[in-house]
Amino acid sequence: MTAPERFAGWQRIMVRTTNWVGDTVMSLPALEALRARFPRAEIVLVSKPWLSEIYWHHPAVNRQIIYKPNSEHRGARGFGRLVQELRAENFDAAILLQNAFQAALMARMARIPVRIGYARDGRGFLLSDAVAPVPPTVYGHQVYYYLQLLFRAGLTAKPPSDARLRVYLADEEIAWGVKKLEALGLGGPRLLVGLTPGAAFGPAKRWMPDRFAGLGDRLIGALNADVLIFGSRAERPLAEEIARSMKHTPVVVAGETTLRELLALMAQCHLIVTNDSGPMHLAAALGVPLVAIFGSTDERATGPLGARVRIVKHRVPCSPCGLRECPIDFRCLRDITVEEVFQATLELVKQWNITHERLS
Repeated sequence: MTAPERFAGWQRIMVRTTNWVGDTVMSLPALEALRARFPRAEIVLVSKPWLSEIYWHHPAVNRQIIYKPNSEHRGARGFGRLVQELRAENFDAAILLQNAFQAALMARMARIPVRIGYARDGRGFLLSDAVAPVPPTVYGHQVYYYLQLLFRAGLTAKPPSDARLRVYLADEEIAWGVKKLEALGLGGPRLLVGLTPGAAFGPAKRWMPDRFAGLGDRLIGALNADVLIFGSRAERPLAEEIARSMKHTPVVVAGETTLRELLALMAQCHLIVTNDSGPMHLAAALGVPLVAIFGSTDERATGPLGARVRIVKHRVPCSPCGLRECPIDFRCLRDITVEEVFQATLELVKQWNITHERLS
């Protein structure tokens, strides 16, 4: 039986998703490719609570089963409860975008007959279709790592070279973003720039707070812009530190939004300046023009995709090192000046003729 014949009868497909915001966004093209291959199948995601909102309204997804390892699915008994739930679904196949051993064990214990994933973390024996890991020299950007899994399993054609990232907002979410900005006093015609100074990965991804403050002042003083500072609840002190250091007054919403509310507000921005982070990928998937600042990580592998993107990075011998914390002096980030980032924002404004029309 050929691969197309073997896969032809699938009606219910489980997908174990990834566990980081950036990886989740970068795996979206693989979900779209899976939907194109199986347009009438029910595609059900197994995702963790803090990532599940990314998939809302996505046309490739029918529904989600939320994996809650910190509550009802905690420990061996909770994991067994999840397995029983999956077993009752009678899935035809499982696509494991997550590389963990536990993901393969979950699918095997749930008695899903076809289990496709990369043969990593010693889990190959648990997979019905163990795909040999693809080296970065083959796939390049992380987006293609997930697309290559489907291709090498025989599910899809060779991945295109121009994959696009897309997240979707409902009309009511867009309307909420407009009203929220008005409530914050930002509903006028001025240029709106979002700053995302955090990065959950670690300090080696975070441009210095005083530089973000200096950039915010340049944006307000030179471009008459409004500045909105985003971040998680844990990043609220960082956002407030930046605001206190500025001569002008930004609006801080760090720690005040859900993920969907963050998306709705980011979609209203004319431009976003961000570290290499999950919100960076969310902004790219929304199609918002953005300037991305890179330090210890490799923009060729995990940079934001899209034409309206500018990367600011200093080429130093030790970068990309991939470390969470710099063992020396943060030179890859320290040497990036406010002027460089400001000029990158000007380039986007001029090249793309960014106007004062927000999404509506």
